[in-house]
Amino acid sequence: MNSQSKLTRTDYEDFLIRIYIGTDQDFFTGCINRAYLDFNRTMHGFAKFDPERKIYNKAVTLIRKSLDDLRALCLPQPMTVGVFDDWHKATCLKIMDYFETNNFHLYVGQAQKWVNMTMKYIFVLGEQRIPGFGSVYPYCHVPIDSILQKSLENYGYPPLHCAWSRMDDYEDYFQRQNWIRQRFALAPLDVEFILWMGQELDT
Repeated sequence: MNSQSKLTRTDYEDFLIRIYIGTDQDFFTGCINRAYLDFNRTMHGFAKFDPERKIYNKAVTLIRKSLDDLRALCLPQPMTVGVFDDWHKATCLKIMDYFETNNFHLYVGQAQKWVNMTMKYIFVLGEQRIPGFGSVYPYCHVPIDSILQKSLENYGYPPLHCAWSRMDDYEDYFQRQNWIRQRFALAPLDVEFILWMGQELDT
């Protein structure tokens, strides 16, 4: 009996990632597809509207191109909060405009969840698997949803006047991101991670 193993901790991490992200795609596309599953229940009627997933697949291509553009922005000079915020707004509006041209309304709340969860998964997978985004992390937006908003209530978070998925004003959304940046000393994704894990934040 051979009791030796050549498997490493990375091999087991890849196993868990493949279970969650999927096995029939590259990691990059997998992050986009997985992020979609985190909000698609709010897209009422879209499955019947796009049964062959032509609109969806084109949207995935659009997001991937935008992410490639973001990664390219990291190369010539250090990333800044202004550059990232401009990229984020342009990406969300581009996704929304694409759906609008196909006669389906995508809300700001849904677009931000898709983009922000994709970024979160990119960092969960890490630089070894999806390189080139490390300098973006401090500026990333948190995915706004009911879980995060509930966790932020004790810290004075200004509540939305609608469901997060029906938020349809980018400036209203952006004010919440700036509130998180100003309220906590940690990077926003750190804040979201700690709260999601059920831990308290230092204030």
